Amino acid sequence: SEKKRSRNRRYLELYKESLKEFEKVLAAEKPTSKDVVDSLSKLYSRVDTLDKKNIIHPNNAANRKSKFAKKAQSLISR
Repeated sequence: SEKKRSRNRRYLELYKESLKEFEKVLAAEKPTSKDVVDSLSKLYSRVDTLDKKNIIHPNNAANRKSKFAKKAQSLISR
């Protein structure tokens, strides 16, 4: 179980790094839609990995992706 815990923590840390990068892009003065889409894509990939490895529940992954998409869409539509 220590191995699994270590592996899970590694993937969660990668997810958190991607999340911070996404939030930094959103907080930028004038983020381009390309920057937003690139960081959102990377974040989606991390969430999908967490889902695939059973670190988070599939519904939790879907909810997170939906939340990130709403944030990105609100920023792009401005």
